[in-house]
Amino acid sequence: MSEENTPTEEPTVEAEATEPQGEVKAETDWKAEARKWESRAKAAKADGEDATKWREYEAAQKPIQERLAEELAQAKADAENASARLLRYEVASERGIAGDATQLLKGSTREELEAEAELLLSLIANQSNPKTPIPDVNAGKPANVAVGQITDRAALKDMSPAQIMEARSAGRLDALMGK
Repeated sequence: MSEENTPTEEPTVEAEATEPQGEVKAETDWKAEARKWESRAKAAKADGEDATKWREYEAAQKPIQERLAEELAQAKADAENASARLLRYEVASERGIAGDATQLLKGSTREELEAEAELLLSLIANQSNPKTPIPDVNAGKPANVAVGQITDRAALKDMSPAQIMEARSAGRLDALMGK
């Protein structure tokens, strides 16, 4: 039985023996951990300095990038405007529209510009062919006088008495007589 006790005592001794070694080992671990964290802090500081330099570089490059982007956008807009003007002048030239009338063409596609040109040409044609005015039957007299009414005494001088009687019976002298 004593042999059975001995092995149980030996592990206890070993456990006691490992505890002091664990303390020494733990002390060594703390030093190693401290060195490890110190080296990490130094690396992080170096990385932080590098990151700061990179942010400064990006900040310096940003205005250049923005300026170049604005210049690119302006160049694209200028090219688009020039292309639209060229298309407008081509359509105007094909249709025979000249001078300031080309500025009246609006549209972004060739089809739209051609439709505008046709409309403009039809308007120009209508203005070029003035309509003959309708003669004023009343010759400046008020419009409430019926057509064919004799409103001037001078017209009676050119008429014979038979014609005057006929006009009176037809009611053509009513306006002159005040009826």
